[in-house]
Amino acid sequence: MVSNLTDKIPFVKMHGTGNSFVIIDSRSANNLDWNYRQIADQGSCDQVIIITMSNAANCFMHIYNADGSRAEMCGNAARCVGYLIMLEKGTEYITIELINNRILECFKVGDKSIKVNMGKPLLKWNEIPLSCECDPLYLPIELEMLKEPVAVNIGNPHIVFFVDNISEIPLQNLGPKLENHELFPQKTNVSIAQIEKSGEINLRVWERGTGITASCGSAACAAFVASILRKCLATKQTSVHLPGGHLLIEWSKNILMTGDIGFL
Repeated sequence: MVSNLTDKIPFVKMHGTGNSFVIIDSRSANNLDWNYRQIADQGSCDQVIIITMSNAANCFMHIYNADGSRAEMCGNAARCVGYLIMLEKGTEYITIELINNRILECFKVGDKSIKVNMGKPLLKWNEIPLSCECDPLYLPIELEMLKEPVAVNIGNPHIVFFVDNISEIPLQNLGPKLENHELFPQKTNVSIAQIEKSGEINLRVWERGTGITASCGSAACAAFVASILRKCLATKQTSVHLPGGHLLIEWSKNILMTGDIGFL
């Protein structure tokens, strides 16, 4: 389960519905002095996750994108880290602290299925944040066949475009332009969502700082919240299908995300 990425860095490689991570347990030293871009390249992963000690939770999770930039939230990584800490402690519940002062609650609900309480979505323009005041439900953004996305913050900024067929969208070309749109001073994650008659959502994601990924937990949450806000759906839960698998998303007061994890 534990390998050596280099001679000096012990790590675990895991995935959450295809979203891949190199996870380094640095609790004994609380060391964050790593070359994250080099680790991501060598580990062929979407994000590098560092676990350190926390005074407010069972552990602190630091998230670094493939380009070396830091991220505030990663729901899929939280499920992986949650599983590891539960395994270590012999429990079915743990908490994880993030850099934005969010505390995520993780629950074991199956053999390798973890539910995460992601907290409340932030919906105001200055909370997302946007660079100027405008309606987050209908952002004045249009690029080729994509227009008027919804902006949501799930601990990190997201925009969600609703389309008839996600397979027809050239996300590889449009993703970088939208990630760096002038409305987003901290850049943004980009999702294209297709709502099925069943009420389930098909989703493709361009992750800020990483690119197209097989799955993104916070994006799945953002897509469900956006679909409710735009009155595309009227339900408290749905399945979000991504290339790497599916996630069950629930929203009443807080957002709950459930999905499988695995080792690579």
